[in-house]
Amino acid sequence: MIDAVFDWLLTQADTDLVLIAGDLCTGGDRANVEGFLPKLRRLREGGKRVFVVTASHDYHRYDHEGEEPPPRADMVYREELYGLYENFGFGAAIARYERDPLSYVAQLAKASDGSPGYRLLCLNTDEFEKGRDSAGLYDWAEAQVKQAAAEGQFIFAMHHYPVLPPSPVYPLLAGDIFENSEPMRTRLADAGLRFVFTGHTHMQNIAETASPGGRRFFDINTGSAVGYDAPIRTVVIDGENMAISTSSIESFDWDLQGKTVSQYLKDSFDRMLNSIFEAGNSDVGKMLDILNGEFRVDKAGLMKHKLLLGLGGKFLYRLTLGGAGNLLLCKRRVPASVRKVRVKDLIMEIVRNIYKGDEPYSIQTDMGAAVYHLVGKIERLAKPVLKKVELPFESLRDFVMSLLYDGGWPDGDAVLPLHDREGGV
Repeated sequence: MIDAVFDWLLTQADTDLVLIAGDLCTGGDRANVEGFLPKLRRLREGGKRVFVVTASHDYHRYDHEGEEPPPRADMVYREELYGLYENFGFGAAIARYERDPLSYVAQLAKASDGSPGYRLLCLNTDEFEKGRDSAGLYDWAEAQVKQAAAEGQFIFAMHHYPVLPPSPVYPLLAGDIFENSEPMRTRLADAGLRFVFTGHTHMQNIAETASPGGRRFFDINTGSAVGYDAPIRTVVIDGENMAISTSSIESFDWDLQGKTVSQYLKDSFDRMLNSIFEAGNSDVGKMLDILNGEFRVDKAGLMKHKLLLGLGGKFLYRLTLGGAGNLLLCKRRVPASVRKVRVKDLIMEIVRNIYKGDEPYSIQTDMGAAVYHLVGKIERLAKPVLKKVELPFESLRDFVMSLLYDGGWPDGDAVLPLHDREGGV
């Protein structure tokens, strides 16, 4: 798939720059890295300027405290990353963070004929949990943003971890990531940083917020090019707008079983999701193993409720939206067109849509209306219990509906303004 993605990039004559937002390999395996570097060189030899940031999967991490074991020859270590990827951004830097050269600024285009120049700010925050000086990094980054503005340069950023949640559910799974990213969406946004390109989540999303000082800030989160739905973003900046479009490869060297790439990846994704429900219907331990592997749930804690989870898994596997309406005495509020849809299939589609982007089920759709009324009834019936539980959201119904429908910017193709027009946008 990587070869096919790079083949596609090399056919795009108008594409000058390639940005890759971290996790270039898995777990720092040296053979993996050595297999990937020639692919990057091929892009350079094809005329592309390649810029990367590295992240926690790009090197071997010790999993215990205290004395570090002797280095392993089959693993790459963090201090090697600069040398390995020097020709893919690091070596072209016009400024580096002195304490950690994996954060840098590159000049993408110089100012000419009255047009602004363009700079890329690449930030590496993969070691913050180990006590790295995040304040120092953001002091440096803020100075770079302000310097770019003073010199008439338009600067945008690349960072592995999302700065804004690509889905409302994501902060519940990875709250520490957003704590580390908070200075970017506050300090750096107030300093004039408007756009950041991110990865990590495998989710396709474009999100916007306002900084404390009222400045607009956008996070363009791009899904994995080797996962569902193999997205590749193309970005064109013309001085007024940032036009973003999303493409995908049409084939790669693999037995696709006669399917399109999109259908093959969708079926693979669905098999993973469906395996959770299949296990819930028959083997709670296996279900929790899958959930732990994919979403890092607390298996030991949940196994205390094995009987309840087993009964719930069997029930949910068979339940339809119409059946849920019967149980909740509100079947007439469930449109007939969706009554036969199994709840598990809807959950799978919701998850799939979050990863692909552009969640479509507003309350105006039959599916959205059904979920709105069903979850609303559950929330009313469970109100005495919910009052006693500290939940990370105010309304269960509003939270669930936010998973079904994303009313903000389109997640695949969008035209974002580079500047606020006088009097607002």
